[in-house]
Amino acid sequence: MSKERDREFLALRGKWQKERSRLYDRDSGLPTLAVLSEELGRELKARGSLAVLIFRPGSGGRVEQVWGWEAYDDLLLDFSRRLKALQAEGVVPRGTICVPHVRSDEFLLVVEAGEGLLDQPGALEQKAREIDRLIRGYLGERSDVRGRFRSFVEARRIAYDPKFRAERLIYRGIQEARDQDTHETVRSEVRGGQVLREAIARRETVPVFQPIFDLATGEIIGAEALSHGPLGSEIESGETLFSLAERTDLLLPLERMCRQQLLEAAADTAPSRRIFLNLSPTAVSDPDFLGGKFLEQLAGVGLSPDGIVLEITERTYAIYEGLFREVLARFRQQGFLIAVDDVGTGYSNLTSLADIAPDYLKFDNVFVRGIDKHPAKQDLLEALLSFAQKMKAKVIGEGIETGEELDTLRRLGVPYGQGYFLARPMPFDEIENVQKLPV
Repeated sequence: MSKERDREFLALRGKWQKERSRLYDRDSGLPTLAVLSEELGRELKARGSLAVLIFRPGSGGRVEQVWGWEAYDDLLLDFSRRLKALQAEGVVPRGTICVPHVRSDEFLLVVEAGEGLLDQPGALEQKAREIDRLIRGYLGERSDVRGRFRSFVEARRIAYDPKFRAERLIYRGIQEARDQDTHETVRSEVRGGQVLREAIARRETVPVFQPIFDLATGEIIGAEALSHGPLGSEIESGETLFSLAERTDLLLPLERMCRQQLLEAAADTAPSRRIFLNLSPTAVSDPDFLGGKFLEQLAGVGLSPDGIVLEITERTYAIYEGLFREVLARFRQQGFLIAVDDVGTGYSNLTSLADIAPDYLKFDNVFVRGIDKHPAKQDLLEALLSFAQKMKAKVIGEGIETGEELDTLRRLGVPYGQGYFLARPMPFDEIENVQKLPV
């Protein structure tokens, strides 16, 4: 009889857990709107009005594209914790925080009347903008998030109307807020596209270079070439710049212009201090880049192929394998070196890495971040270092943010590194003023 009760209990518990997983977000523990709709409907009817704020720290898919869904889930969980902390501090109004559905990347805050947000004209919208600025500032402080999240906060007042079901009014209010985001996004991209066209025509992008250090000697052995948008503009962030170019079909002219700028800025660099140049699917489909023009550009500024490292991501290679295999073989014959980025993010496939046979492997900052506190990351790094040694590839640790991370990479034998703790991206002529790392 006891065994029978145990089986019944386990069956009931399994059923309860299954149903709960449909109604509560597993990672954040937040309830879904379905759980709260009746309660909120009663509240709306009793109060006469409510306000809903939608928080959408969306990435346009770029975090998942570059790092994978696990990294994106981690960032969303961190964001939900920050939202609760801001509410506890009184920055975000009191109210019910929930999600539209499980695994959502939106967060909802339903605010009761009496918060001073419903009885003053424009107060709700002003509060939404204030919270949005605070969230943008918070995201901007995190180097692993910077440029990859697009913060969005929208607010809507929901007034009770006895002709409609209260729960339905709440869902409609949320949809109206989403529609407002869509309209604003379209308007923003139209404006941004015009700003970007003008920046390309005027060559207003800013070439910067982040030094890469030999961790044993402290010397600078090269630099990753990056492009930022016009200073002070809404597209100053490199991620924002290229993301907008992709959405507005301006990626090809932008990359051509930025590539020329970067080469001009790095003119006459000795081959011993190599320039790491990102290689995108757009570039490898560009006749100007694949033909003799790129070699002519290098020669025109006093650079040679053996001083250029073409950097691709393993995921990009996996998607465009046929195209990249042919292009990389051609570049190798011309004397260029190859680097693979994002190693350690969950996309890396040892077969693909062996197929590429890169000269450099770059470990992503998600992997390096906090490596001093994570023995599992250290074990994985040691295994990949052994793999890289067999391929005769040199390893670069990216995103070094603390002295503890640097010490751990050095102890494990990582030869090269880059990151904000070592040096931030800067104009090329300032690299000579960067001091070597203490050893």
